[in-house]
Amino acid sequence: MLIDYEAAFYVVMFGSVVVAFWCEALFPIDSSKLNLLHLGRNFSIWFVAFLSADYVAGYYLVDIQSIILQQPFGIFFWFPLPTDWWLVVIGVLIVDISDYFYHRLSHRSSFLWRFHLVHHTDTTLDVSTSLRTHPLEMVLSNFWKIGIALVLGVPIWILGFRELLTFPFLFLQHANIALPSKFEKLLSYLIVTPSVHKLHHSVIHREHDRNFGEGLIFWDKLLGSFKEPESVRPAQYGIEHYQGEKYQTIGGMLMTPFRLNGESYEESMGQP
Repeated sequence: MLIDYEAAFYVVMFGSVVVAFWCEALFPIDSSKLNLLHLGRNFSIWFVAFLSADYVAGYYLVDIQSIILQQPFGIFFWFPLPTDWWLVVIGVLIVDISDYFYHRLSHRSSFLWRFHLVHHTDTTLDVSTSLRTHPLEMVLSNFWKIGIALVLGVPIWILGFRELLTFPFLFLQHANIALPSKFEKLLSYLIVTPSVHKLHHSVIHREHDRNFGEGLIFWDKLLGSFKEPESVRPAQYGIEHYQGEKYQTIGGMLMTPFRLNGESYEESMGQP
C-alpha cells in the first residue's frame, strides 16, 4: 500500500493528542488544573517503551512481513478475497477482535496481567493515560499482532492502518472529558466511548473487569463483557492495592510487574 506509515503514525498520533487536549479544555469532567508531573511521567514511560520495545518488535514485524511475501502463508492467501476492499474491512475487523481477546486475556493471565497492571494503576485519567504502557507489554502485544498476521496472512499494512484508525478513539477514551450526552449516545452504537472505557478503569473489580473493547463496541456486547456506565466516570480510578506514589513514578511503573511475586489476577485484586 502506497503510504509512508512512519510519517502517518506521527501525524495521526500527535494530531490525536492535540485534539484530545482541546476536547479536555472544552468538555472537562472536572476543572482541576493540568497535572504536569502526571503528564510527564506517563509520556516518559511511553517514550521508554517506544524506544526500547516498539522498535525491537517493529524490526521483527518488517522481517515477518518479508517472510510472508516470499512464502505466502495464512488463511487470506489460501482463500483470497475478491477485492482489496474486502481485505481491508475483514482484516480491520479481525485485528480489532483479536485486540479485544488479547485485552481480555490480559485480565485473566497472571503473566500478562503483571504488565497490563501498569496501565491500570493510574489514579488520574487524562490523555496521557493512553500512553501509560510497560515496555514489555508493548513487546508482547506487538508479537500477538505478529501471530495474527502469520496465522491469517493479514498484511502488515492492515495492522498499521487499523492502529491509525483507533488512535483518536484511544486518546479520547482516556481523556478528562464528558462529551455531550446525545453525541456520546450516538457514538456508542458503533465505538467504545469515553464513559464506557472509563468504567474499565474503575477501582471496583466487577467494573474494571468489563468493557475490554478498544475500537468497536460490538465485541463486548456480543461476548457478554459489556457494562453500561451509570455516569460519565467512576468515583475512583486505579487498583485498590496499588494506589501509592511508588506505583506512579517512572521507576515504580517499570518495577510494578516484578512486585506481584506470582499472584494471580484475583489475588492482586484482593479477591479470595
